[in-house]
Amino acid sequence: MSKNSLVRCLIILIILVNACSKSDENSVTPTNEVVNGINKSNMLNLINSYRSTGCNCGTVKMPAVAKLIWNDKLGVSANKHTTDMSKNNYFSHTSKDGRTMSDRIKAEGYSGSTLGENIAMGQTSEKQVIESWINSPGHCANIMNGSFTDVGFARSQNYWTQNFGRSK
Repeated sequence: MSKNSLVRCLIILIILVNACSKSDENSVTPTNEVVNGINKSNMLNLINSYRSTGCNCGTVKMPAVAKLIWNDKLGVSANKHTTDMSKNNYFSHTSKDGRTMSDRIKAEGYSGSTLGENIAMGQTSEKQVIESWINSPGHCANIMNGSFTDVGFARSQNYWTQNFGRSK
């Protein structure tokens, strides 16, 4: 094979690999990478294990629902809120500047509907925070809400935020 033929084959291979690896800008296939202080695959697996089997949220039996997918814009919103709470030593769904969860999510350009948010403080692992949320009926209901299709989450020190939405 000539050098020119080899170069052409490599160029075609690169083009094919790039074409196959493009993904929707709003969702990213989970990997073992740490994103916003959390192992993304581990957290998605924990969330989706409850969603795929159903569970009890307090006294309410929640049926299995579709798995959530990662959304970068929800992740950025969660990360900014978590970092703000950690940096400014507060714990609330309302930012110190008065912005709500909806304000923060929309500011990142997420155009989905049916928004939700879980926050937590003090847990030291993905498993621990998910168990805390599952043991809280309101937080559990967010995790098990079949209207949600997307999720983004973050951790800063031991502050945690989970943002949920439904893609339009």
